[in-house]
Amino acid sequence: MEILQTYSFQPATRANLDAWVNTYRLRVTAVIAPPDERVTRTLTTYGIRETLFLVDLRTMRIVNRYNGSTAGVGPSSVPMATERILQLLAGM
Repeated sequence: MEILQTYSFQPATRANLDAWVNTYRLRVTAVIAPPDERVTRTLTTYGIRETLFLVDLRTMRIVNRYNGSTAGVGPSSVPMATERILQLLAGM
C-alpha cells in the first residue's frame, strides 16, 4: 500500500494521487492521508517512506517491520525482508 502524505510540502489532492499512480504505474492500493492530519499521525503510525510491514496471513498480525533507505543508496525494505518472507511462505 502507498500513502501519499504531501505534495511539495502541501496536503496532497486527488489529482496529485492520480498523477503519482500514473507516473510510477503503481499496481498497489494507493491512498491520500487526510489533509487535516498533516504529517504527524500518518508518519508516526506507518513510518517513513520505504517502510515494509510483513503480515502473517494466517493471523493477520504484523510480524516484522523493515525501514529501507530513503536516500536512494543502501537497501530498500523489500530485499531486507525477502528472507523472512520466504520463511513464512515455506511454513504455509
